[in-house]
Amino acid sequence: MTSSLDVTPENFVRTVHMLYHDQDATRKKIPSEWLLNVQSSLYAWSLADQLIRMNENSEVTCLSAQILRHKIQHNFDELPVEHCKALCDSLLDHLSRIELTRNTTVRVQLAVATADLALQYVGWEKPVEDVVEKLKTSSEHMLTLLEFLTALPEELNTSTIRIGENRRQYCREKYSNCGKQIHEILIFLLQVNPSHNELLFIGVIDENLDKAQNYTRIYTNLIESILECLVDGRQLDLSDLSCLHLLLYPLEHTDYEVVQSTLYTWYHLVGLIQTNNEFIIDKVKSYMDKLVDVLCAQCELDPDHLAIPPETGEKSSKNNGTSNSDLSEFRYRVQCFIEDTIYITEFIFYLFQKDV
Repeated sequence: MTSSLDVTPENFVRTVHMLYHDQDATRKKIPSEWLLNVQSSLYAWSLADQLIRMNENSEVTCLSAQILRHKIQHNFDELPVEHCKALCDSLLDHLSRIELTRNTTVRVQLAVATADLALQYVGWEKPVEDVVEKLKTSSEHMLTLLEFLTALPEELNTSTIRIGENRRQYCREKYSNCGKQIHEILIFLLQVNPSHNELLFIGVIDENLDKAQNYTRIYTNLIESILECLVDGRQLDLSDLSCLHLLLYPLEHTDYEVVQSTLYTWYHLVGLIQTNNEFIIDKVKSYMDKLVDVLCAQCELDPDHLAIPPETGEKSSKNNGTSNSDLSEFRYRVQCFIEDTIYITEFIFYLFQKDV
């Protein structure tokens, strides 16, 4: 058992350092067991919160955020009801600290912890509104807000959270009514600082894959959430097609995964145009033309490439074990996309079949 005398911030920091930096594998077992005992104890609640607030180093803060998330997720019944409000306020403060949420692990753990608390703490009446209110002050909080809004439905639909079906259904109905507010906030964050629309290019220039993927995720989620409104124009404030520029930024990245992560949204857009109003094709065509131009440029072989170009086809893309397999699969997906959208792009498919 771990006593209160042992569980101090100083001992925790020292133990984490031993765990991560002691080269003797046999000695690592001691700090590992001590940390597990701390996590299972009642002291973990206040200790983890205190260490996150201190933010002494990334290793300690990450582990503390993980412990706090674990406690809320698995041991929420340990926490006295009168302490829930203080924990709620503390999590909101943590989420609003840029120096904490710049760390991806810390940001995700805090977002999930806040979502789990929102689902279990009955006394928290407006968690979505409170988180939005706390984070809407700066576009720097965009990723944190998105993590929370993503974690909430994910946690609600898992069996990890120990809530009854009545509570689960109540939360589904309650949070589904926040959709309009969430859309407005996301659009506001993109409009309040237009330079953030170009931040992905910083990731492109620096070849920062993590940054590019994060911003691409924001852009695709935002566009997906208002896509039907963009096409049918039923809400004038959500029907500005210029926001499709957001889907063009990721296409400049050199990593195929970043580019491919936007294709589902483009497919969805094309599908809505097919089933709704074809008069919108003229408005969308310029974006689609740009899309095809960039995709074809991405499919080009390097100037110094001397080998036979990789085959373009589903079978070859799956079976090719060479370094060209990624390019082959990417070219095949682009080929399929152009075939499916040719009526909009007016692009002659046989041009793509040449060795671009």
